[in-house]
Amino acid sequence: MDDSSKAPVNINDMPPEILLHIFDFLGIPVPSEARLHDQPCATLLDNQPKLQSLKPATLVCKSWRSLALPGLFQHVLWRPQVSSLSAFTLNPIPLLRFLEDNHLDRSVHTFTLLVNFVDEWADAHRRTPQIRSVDLEWFWDQLFAVIDPLRFTIIAPPTTLAAFLSWMLFLDDAWSFDMPYHILSLSRTERDSPSSTGRHLDTSLSDPKIAAAKSDSEGSQPTTTVAGSSSRAPVSCSSRRRAPPCLLFTARRWTALLLNEGSSTKVYRTYEFFLRRPPSMLGALLGCEEFPNDTPLVPSSVVEFSYVAIFPLSTQLQILAHNLPRIDRLFVRLTPGPGSRHLLEDPAEMRHIDPADLWMERDTAYKTLIRGILATIFPAAAIIDPADRNSNWTALQVFESGDDREALDAGYDLFEGVPLRGWKIEGDGRTFVRCHEGDEGGIVGT
Repeated sequence: MDDSSKAPVNINDMPPEILLHIFDFLGIPVPSEARLHDQPCATLLDNQPKLQSLKPATLVCKSWRSLALPGLFQHVLWRPQVSSLSAFTLNPIPLLRFLEDNHLDRSVHTFTLLVNFVDEWADAHRRTPQIRSVDLEWFWDQLFAVIDPLRFTIIAPPTTLAAFLSWMLFLDDAWSFDMPYHILSLSRTERDSPSSTGRHLDTSLSDPKIAAAKSDSEGSQPTTTVAGSSSRAPVSCSSRRRAPPCLLFTARRWTALLLNEGSSTKVYRTYEFFLRRPPSMLGALLGCEEFPNDTPLVPSSVVEFSYVAIFPLSTQLQILAHNLPRIDRLFVRLTPGPGSRHLLEDPAEMRHIDPADLWMERDTAYKTLIRGILATIFPAAAIIDPADRNSNWTALQVFESGDDREALDAGYDLFEGVPLRGWKIEGDGRTFVRCHEGDEGGIVGT
């Protein structure tokens, strides 16, 4: 039979499964965790060239649109226009309604909230801006009633990030760090059961003005978020009123947390830089600061903790080492990653900075972390500070450095040639792995 007489196959006659497979090659790449390790900025996740390939497919016909649209919203980057935090002008309802109306709510795998708003008055007065607790509860409740992401990320200025977490920052030295953005990312490997997340948009609170009216009627009080020297003033127990925990940390059963505080290089230009204190959420996350930051925010479900920064002060790593949460895996990167190495070659960035100070702080930081591991082996050693004997180090299974081997050499020198009972070293010397029965321990410095 002559096949030339057959009508050509129309692409619209293809089974939808084949079309979906084709569209998968045009879909948006996953915002990799590696990019979340780079210097935080407003354009960090902008480069998505495949988006331009998939979007035209949604304009061909209705059937193609229904197949391709979910791929466009697998990784949502939301940049809301915010003009005030105290009046809470951030309204997720239009976005959430669009996702629900187009049955895209379950298609969202990663959701990134990028807020570039800075409260100028609060910043000038060294105060963390205030968001009323009822507004935050409404916001998180509305958001997670619709989306069910595997990763939720906030990219925002430090003070704005703290406001979204109902927490406070120490801001007296913030000017010397000049940190434009921080990143907080919570993730999990799989979704919870549908019964625990199967809610829908609450249209009764679809307008922040309604939420504000509700807060007034309930007599809601703003969250205490003033930072500075006043935070050290004694407060009587009777006057203490703890803010409600941030719902973001319990909205899903997150298993991993990443905090990226970006570059601290500017502080090295100041006199006695080592006495400065960054505008950091680390202490609040670990619950090791003064009231009201004395309750950990890290939920017990988190088993992986990643701390990323570019030449942070070693005091930051002391905070982490001495207050390590009970986790299985700790990842740390303290020097510029592949996407941020240009910082060291930027004359403006390195002006009036002695590079030796950068490497000295890095080495001191890694010594502190290595002591945490060695304290599980030699708890009575004279070199081990009592503060290093955090019992949660004994529960740690993996410690990984994202820096090169040279970064850990200063820590290795503490116990050169001593057997690491209970640990082995992998990944060209950058990863400590807890030994199981039958495994042999490694040697420090090998």
